[in-house]
Amino acid sequence: MIVEYLNKNHYLSPSGYRKTGFVQNENKTNYFWNATTLCDILKNEVYIGNTVQNKVSVVSYKVKKLRKVEKERHIRVENTHEAIINRDVFEKAQIIHKERAKKVVKQYDYLLRGLIYCKHCRLANANCIKSKS
Repeated sequence: MIVEYLNKNHYLSPSGYRKTGFVQNENKTNYFWNATTLCDILKNEVYIGNTVQNKVSVVSYKVKKLRKVEKERHIRVENTHEAIINRDVFEKAQIIHKERAKKVVKQYDYLLRGLIYCKHCRLANANCIKSKS
């Protein structure tokens, strides 16, 4: 419902705002909100006044690969700036998100998973219709 409201009232998504600099734009074309963007915003602690650092680390200075750091090792500093939303509202949103999150259970753990890709859809998708025909 929130995504529909933002799109209906012509609010730019974060990527659209970065490109244009306007909050509302009647002439927007490809800068629509989606559920993923909204979920990322709702999980971001910046909006309650916290700063979180050390979320990723560099594997090696020679390699440009990044590795996610466990949440326990994140550097979290509370009340670094004024909060936009109330902490109680943020915590309720986190509880609702955890309840609604889908738990993906892999049916099979294939030996070559991630190494073989479909010729037609370029994904590691064993259920591709074109690859079976």
